[in-house]
Amino acid sequence: MNPSPEQLKQILSDADHPLGVKELLRLAGMHTGQQTALKRTLRELVRHGHILKEGKRFRLEEPRGGRAGESEAGRRKGRKGPVPTRPESVQLEGILHVHRDGFGFVHPLSGEGENVFLPPQEASRALDNDRVVVEVSGRPGRLEGQLLRVVQRRRELVVGTYQEQGGRHAVVVPSDTSLQGPIRVPHTQMARDGDLVKVRLGVGSRMLGPGQGLFGEVAGSLGRPGDPSAEVLSIAYGQGFNDEFPPEVMDEADRMDPAVSEEEARGEERRDLRTLPLVTIDGEDARDFDDAVYAEPHGAGWRLVVAIADVTHYVREGSALDAEALNRATSVYLPDRVLPMLPERLSNGICSLRPEEDRLCMVADMVFDARAHLRSYELYPGVMRSVARCTYNEVQDVLDGKDVPHRNALRPLFERLLAVSRALRKMRKERGAIDFDLPEHKVVMGEEGFPARMEKRERKESHRLIEECMLAANEAVAKFFQDEGLPTVYRFHGEPDEQKLAAFAMLAQAYGFKLRFEDGVPSKELDAFITQLEGHPEQRALNQLLLRSMMQAVYSASRVGHYGLAAEHYLHFTSPIRRYPDLLVHRLLKAHWARRGKRRSQAALDREEAQLEEMAEQSSERERAAMQVEREVVSFYATLLMKDRVGEEFEATVSGLAEFGCFVELDEEHVEGLVKAEAIGFGGKLDKLTHALVFPDGRRVRVGQKCRVRLASVSPERRQMDFDPLEIAGKQVVGRERSQRPVRAREQAPRFEEKRRRFVREGQREEAAPSKADRKRWKAERGPGGHEKPARPAPREEAPEQAEGTRRRRFVVRPVDQAGHAPRVELRAPAWRPEPPPLAEGDPLAAFMADAPPLAPPPGFDRLRALASRRGQPEHASRPSGKKTSRVKTVAKRKSTKGGGKPAKSGGKFKPGRRKR
Repeated sequence: MNPSPEQLKQILSDADHPLGVKELLRLAGMHTGQQTALKRTLRELVRHGHILKEGKRFRLEEPRGGRAGESEAGRRKGRKGPVPTRPESVQLEGILHVHRDGFGFVHPLSGEGENVFLPPQEASRALDNDRVVVEVSGRPGRLEGQLLRVVQRRRELVVGTYQEQGGRHAVVVPSDTSLQGPIRVPHTQMARDGDLVKVRLGVGSRMLGPGQGLFGEVAGSLGRPGDPSAEVLSIAYGQGFNDEFPPEVMDEADRMDPAVSEEEARGEERRDLRTLPLVTIDGEDARDFDDAVYAEPHGAGWRLVVAIADVTHYVREGSALDAEALNRATSVYLPDRVLPMLPERLSNGICSLRPEEDRLCMVADMVFDARAHLRSYELYPGVMRSVARCTYNEVQDVLDGKDVPHRNALRPLFERLLAVSRALRKMRKERGAIDFDLPEHKVVMGEEGFPARMEKRERKESHRLIEECMLAANEAVAKFFQDEGLPTVYRFHGEPDEQKLAAFAMLAQAYGFKLRFEDGVPSKELDAFITQLEGHPEQRALNQLLLRSMMQAVYSASRVGHYGLAAEHYLHFTSPIRRYPDLLVHRLLKAHWARRGKRRSQAALDREEAQLEEMAEQSSERERAAMQVEREVVSFYATLLMKDRVGEEFEATVSGLAEFGCFVELDEEHVEGLVKAEAIGFGGKLDKLTHALVFPDGRRVRVGQKCRVRLASVSPERRQMDFDPLEIAGKQVVGRERSQRPVRAREQAPRFEEKRRRFVREGQREEAAPSKADRKRWKAERGPGGHEKPARPAPREEAPEQAEGTRRRRFVVRPVDQAGHAPRVELRAPAWRPEPPPLAEGDPLAAFMADAPPLAPPPGFDRLRALASRRGQPEHASRPSGKKTSRVKTVAKRKSTKGGGKPAKSGGKFKPGRRKR
């Protein structure tokens, strides 16, 4: 039973020092499974001011031996009333994210709690993604911070345009707009003016001298602008990742032996598994192989062996390799490259489980019964020799019964692995594990570093086979640490937030589904809810919305349990080449085996747990940063893929909603863009209860609806695409569509020029478009409205000189008809109709101009024609009787106000002017 807030306050009041979560668990008689509920109660007590949080420990607000708010000096003087005291400042360590408008937010390292707002004057003292410490003030919901210090500068490299200038230094204009101002750098011979370069920040201060702003030194040239790889590196640098390793790290890696010696194979009490037919199964483009599997029958069940690369044998604690691995904490996998956690000599060399080569490994040897329940397991170091490097497609073809000559001999092993994985998946399903099975997309790269297409990643049985084997090994190792009471780094996934879950339940009810819960929802019931969505039109929408309502999985040394997998204990053990927490788990296992079961003091365990918690927070933060880089790079390549298709129409599906519009995903191209609400109609608002974009005319846009859209604009710099709606849910969009907005010339000019060059190159003259230079030339040769300029008239003979002081008057003789009235004059188009300039024979623009429509008259042309048509009419026909003022003069006087809102004076009277809007 969970303790009440009063009991927790009593425990804290009896303690003579602040208590941590584990101490409170022990004193309250609670087990580790109740840790989440305990922290929720503590959070509420802190929010209401009943207790105070100091770092990761808690204490009662009222000091021991006195009343709340009464100082020691006040008690000494015998004061009866409470003496106001200045509240203690709360410090928070987190990651700074700077907005383009100058202000920023500090995200806590733990991933929990509110973000802290930094005003522009504070945010400008650090860079985007820096690890900082701030002093927090304000109330919950409106926290504001003051920057105290920068703990770690994440961004070391910047991509920008090198610009020569006079003086002692040059400048680099960063591609990342979050950086304020140019970067001062010494002059370099590695780049030319206008080149894209890499800049290492904070280097070269002696050469540059004192000054304000950012400074650095050019570390290399990336060539001329336009190369997509430069933008990709800029995105990665912006999140603190790097494509180079420090010299000391490379020196350590170069000293590694490229082969396993027999002495290493026999050391550390390793078991020899070189006769066991272990295989690796990865993607076609994988280069590092860190896991191998083998399965065989064992009684009524199976024996499953999972061998993982022993990276800790080469990455020793305290080495430069280990420090750099912790700094990166993860590898970043991009469509055209990998930014590895370890140098390639390790990640693709001695640590990678290459076929037919001896490799050191860490082994999880497990035995399961017929229902895939774990009966026994053993963890030990070993040496192995992979018999084959298999791919997912090869394994799937063999399981489907196809003939794969070089893999047919492994068919029995693949079938046993498939049987084990199916049993494990069924066991997990019965236990309550949640399987969202959301679609993923992959960028397929073409030649010269540009994307060729986007493909949907198909999740095959061979993928699930490896997933289940890795999950089983991770859970077995976590069980070992839990049973032995050893500190380690767990993979923690908490229960969904109750408020978010309640909002999702209301949304599901709007879609016709019921999700009932009281005091939380067991993962088994949530998985059953997801199962009933299969085949429903709203399946994808509700799966995505449910995923957003759940907590994000993090690494933690103190929190245990994984809600999504319905596992009491879970950690990461199977990918030490690309994840630092896995390497940590291997190191902790080896340290435990080296102690040979010797127990340590509680103080030593607490110190180790505190160190592991810091490493876990670092790993969680770097994992989130890597995910952000991968998302931005995919979005960037998607815009490159679509930038030449502006104006085309596509079939799409509404994939998300926001206050400002809806996001759509193209059905065939698998890219996502925005349809603004104003393009659909007037007055659209997001109904959060039904999660629909509602318009005053009754239209409703919901996730999952089919639509037809037209690509309106593409911006690779902002990684955004805008679409115009044509049809939504089978209904044609009428109203304020953006498709009716005329496309501005500056939006079309780059596309016209690019098409013109391509058409000329390919010989497709009939579709060639005029370039910007052509349009400028035509504009110079034509008059207003696009008409050709008339020939300049011959100079008139000079009139006789006038007497000084006299005024020349102009007389106009107008013809009259028989009735004595002046005939009505119509303003006709001049004889010089718009004609294109003469084009040389074979010019690719000839066909384009032949089919071009006549240019439209200039703005106001119709108004001038109407005014001119009235000049020949009698006064009674052109203006009201009794009015002597000319119509043209009245218009001129009204225009003289220039919309300033002041009345226009006419004939001694004031008329109301035009008011500004």
